[in-house]
Amino acid sequence: MSSTSSGRRRHAALHLFLIIVLICAVIAAALYVGFSLVAGKPTVGDPRCTVVSAQGTTYTFTPEQTRNASIVSAEALARGLDQRASVIALATAQQESELRNIDYGDRDSVGLFQQRPSQGWGTAEEIMDPHYATVAFYNHLEHVDYHSMSVTQAAQAVQQSGVPDAYAKHEDSSAALTDAFHGAQPAMLNCVLDPVDASPSTSEGSASPAARADEAVVGLTRDYGDTLGGVRTEGESAVVEPDDSESGWAAAHWAVANAERLGITRVSYDGRTWDRGHQTSTRFSPVPGWESAEELTPEGQAAPPSPQVVISTATSQDPA
Repeated sequence: MSSTSSGRRRHAALHLFLIIVLICAVIAAALYVGFSLVAGKPTVGDPRCTVVSAQGTTYTFTPEQTRNASIVSAEALARGLDQRASVIALATAQQESELRNIDYGDRDSVGLFQQRPSQGWGTAEEIMDPHYATVAFYNHLEHVDYHSMSVTQAAQAVQQSGVPDAYAKHEDSSAALTDAFHGAQPAMLNCVLDPVDASPSTSEGSASPAARADEAVVGLTRDYGDTLGGVRTEGESAVVEPDDSESGWAAAHWAVANAERLGITRVSYDGRTWDRGHQTSTRFSPVPGWESAEELTPEGQAAPPSPQVVISTATSQDPA
């Protein structure tokens, strides 16, 4: 009899232990989602973009954050500024708005950099244009000896923030984004997005692929100026003839970052391809990211890498 009671007690204790473990797991998952939302980061299953630094650290952003980062970083290149200027600008935008173009803030602050109309940054409507806000930031940064300053000091010299020490924590992620949009390393940036037809944030969702390709050419030229090389439309694709490998990867990463907005479905450069439809994962396989031509060819035999960046907006394609 005592043996039976002892067994029941052990069974009850085990049952209670499993319940406690389950409750802890639920709480941990809820906290993870909560912290992700507070930090402005996408949760698992949401469209998201990741950038991997040269040191192997992975940073995750929403498509909107990544798209805004491409504008900020490309403008530095277009102005002939170095990567440090881009890092400072991105760290500032991360701290001020989490790289979101918000229409509210402290007092009359709005936009990516939380610039204030009352302080001479422009009208609220102008500041809400990410390109205008970015240009305004660099106009001020160029009058600062930022090479002799830390990221925080340089950002504070422009922003005059009430929290002057908050920018430093974004330096590493800003450096990774800068490397991607300046083409310092290949295949650094990947985005997992909804299909084009199911993406409600695609502003050109009803436009033809050819029209979306034209818009990609306009966007590349607007953001990078003439620093990438030749940019043109070919049918349902935008094509970049880069001046060098860095220019090519800058354009390729920009295209992935802007894929949700422009309805871009595939980007190919230097023997690697980002295919929007392939960016799914299972419990046992990671998101593929950029795939080599050999991986995308059934026979494993691919043509030599193209020197062009090909940005496709077609919704269905033959295998590469």
